[in-house]
Amino acid sequence: MSDAITLLTEDHRRVERLFEEFDRTQDPEVALQVCLELSVHAMVEEEMLYGLYSAKVDHAGAAEARAEHQEAKDLILVLEGMEPGSEEMATTMTALKEAVQHHVQEEENEMFPKLLATLPETAAVLGAEMAARKIQVEAQVRADRAVGMAPSTTSQKPTNSPEAGW
Repeated sequence: MSDAITLLTEDHRRVERLFEEFDRTQDPEVALQVCLELSVHAMVEEEMLYGLYSAKVDHAGAAEARAEHQEAKDLILVLEGMEPGSEEMATTMTALKEAVQHHVQEEENEMFPKLLATLPETAAVLGAEMAARKIQVEAQVRADRAVGMAPSTTSQKPTNSPEAGW
């Protein structure tokens, strides 16, 4: 089983490939797949990593990461409300791609190395739990989407403050 950092990094690469596919095809279904992947990734990361990171590693870094996730969620909400194939979709996808690229660069070059240096066993311990949670969240996001509810509005565990003892 992969560790948490590997799982999250694999998500990053998958979304990068989807952005490239959208750039080539302008396919609205690819845009929706990007939205799904990012929604699931953000929820799981916020639930399972950011509280711990905030409490044990870098509170300001976690707050910045949450703000960047919110920027992506706001763009996803706009994308999911658009007419498929509209000119605005390409522009909004470009804005989302740029925001995600910036966030990924910070995570992979700053946040993940700090986490591994401070809490070296954490990534391995969280890996299996994170993989299982991703399956649950994706099922919920797909179900919400099927009834017209935007993934960005689905419920998630609180992330603002970690439980005592973290």
